[in-house]
Amino acid sequence: MGNTPAEQNKSWQQSIKAPLTFSLVMAIIAGVIATISGTGGSDNPLRIDIGLVAFGVAFVACLLVISVMTMASKDNPEEMGTGSGINRSSENPDDTTETKKK
Repeated sequence: MGNTPAEQNKSWQQSIKAPLTFSLVMAIIAGVIATISGTGGSDNPLRIDIGLVAFGVAFVACLLVISVMTMASKDNPEEMGTGSGINRSSENPDDTTETKKK
C-alpha cells in the first residue's frame, strides 16, 4: 500500500482515509446515541438493532455529503479562462460585442 508513485503523490484532500474516518466516527456516535435513547430506560434491554440502523444511515449520509462537497470544491482548469468567448472579460460583462468593436 502506497508503494506506487501514483499513490505516494496523493494529497490529503484526494485521500479516502479522512472521509472514511470522519464518517466512521460520526456513525459510531449516532449508533451509540440511538442505542441508548432507543432503549427507553435502564429496565429495558439495549436496542442494538436501532443502533445498527442509525450507524449505517449516518455512515452513508456522511460519505454522501463529503463526496458532494468534495466534487463541488474542485477548481476549474486555467485554460477555461482563456479563449474568444463573448463574455471573456469580466470588467464589462454587460457590454455587447458591437459596443466593444467601436
